[in-house]
Amino acid sequence: MRRRTALATGGALLAGLSAGCLETFRREDAWRELVVDPPEGVYVPPHADGMVTYGTATAGGREIGLLASRPHSFWIVADAERNRADIRSRHDVHLMATVRDAETGTFVPASVRTAIRTRGDATDSRDDAAATVDERSLWPMLSQRMGPHYGDNVPLEGDGRYTATIRIGATTADAIGGVADGLETETSVEIDFAFETDEIEDVERRLIDEDEGRGEADALEPMGHAVGAENSDKRDRESAATLGRATSADVEYAATLLDGDAADRSETDRPVLAVTARTVHNAYPLPFASLSAAVSRGGERVASAQLEEAIDARLGHCYRTAVDPSLLDGADELAIDLETPPQVARHEGYETAFLEGDSVTMALDAP
Repeated sequence: MRRRTALATGGALLAGLSAGCLETFRREDAWRELVVDPPEGVYVPPHADGMVTYGTATAGGREIGLLASRPHSFWIVADAERNRADIRSRHDVHLMATVRDAETGTFVPASVRTAIRTRGDATDSRDDAAATVDERSLWPMLSQRMGPHYGDNVPLEGDGRYTATIRIGATTADAIGGVADGLETETSVEIDFAFETDEIEDVERRLIDEDEGRGEADALEPMGHAVGAENSDKRDRESAATLGRATSADVEYAATLLDGDAADRSETDRPVLAVTARTVHNAYPLPFASLSAAVSRGGERVASAQLEEAIDARLGHCYRTAVDPSLLDGADELAIDLETPPQVARHEGYETAFLEGDSVTMALDAP
C-alpha cells in the first residue's frame, strides 16, 4: 500500500460529501464502521487525524511536549484484556504528552500526571484567579502516527487560557550510559496554552480510502515528530554484536551483545544481552512489556533469564540482562518470550495487535 499517498488523498472524498454525511462521519462510531471486521493485528485505520502542539519544555533530562487533537475513543489494555474508553460529552480535547530522553530522543517509560488550571484574565495576577479544572494520570499509549506517548480525553471549561502542570515520575526503566542525567528522579514542567474549540474542531481528519489500504494489514506513516523510531537501523549497526533477528505477530525482535563501555551503569562488568522489540511497520518501541530470554545448545536449554526494561544510548528502548560469556560458547539458539504484552492503551489500528504472549527463536552465530 502507498502509505504516504493515503494521507494525501481523501480530501476530495470528504469535499464531496453532503453536509448531512459530513456530520455523520464526524461521529466516532461512523468512522470506525468503515472497518467492519479489523484483522487480528496491525491494520490501516479508516482515518488519519492531525493535531496541534501547545508547547514544549525541557527538565530533568527530558524533553516534554504537550499536544492535542479532537476527542476520540481508544482501548485500555490490562494484561491481555482490552476495554474501549469511549468519548463523553464533557470531553473537549484528546490531550497528549510526549516524554523523550533529552540526549537521544528515546521514549522514556514513566508515570505521567497532568493538572490543568485556568489562567484567568491576563491582567489578574491573584492566586485565586486560577482554578484547577482537571487532574489525572495519563495513559501510556501507542498510535500509528505518534508512536508511544501518554494521553487521555480531557474536559476543560471552554475557550480560554490554561496552564498544564506535567509531572513525570522517575523512569521505570534502567537508564544506561549515554542517556541524560536525571531520568531516575521525578520532575515537572508547566506549559501555558490557549484552547479554542474551533481550532480543535478544525483539526484535519482525512478519510483513508479502501483503495489505499483501509483495513489492510499495514500502518500509516508516522508524523514528523513521532516518538520512538530512534534511527533503529543506525543504532543497531553501531552496536557491539548483533546476534540475530526474528519477526512474529507484527513485532521485530533484535538481540545484541553489548560489552565494555556499551554496558556501563550496570552492576556487573559482564556482557549484556539486549533485546529490542519494535513494531514491524514503523519501528516503534513497545514499552511496559515483560520479556525473557533462553539460550540453547544442541537443542538443550542451558540458561534463561528475565529481561529488564532499559533506555540505552546505543539501542534506544530495549530489554536486557547481564550474561555469563561462557553460556554463549557453542550456543546455537536464542529464544525470546513475550510473557506480558505491552501494557499501553491503543489507538485505532493497534487495538487488535500485541495482545497475547508470543515466542520467537533465532539462530546464533558465535559472537
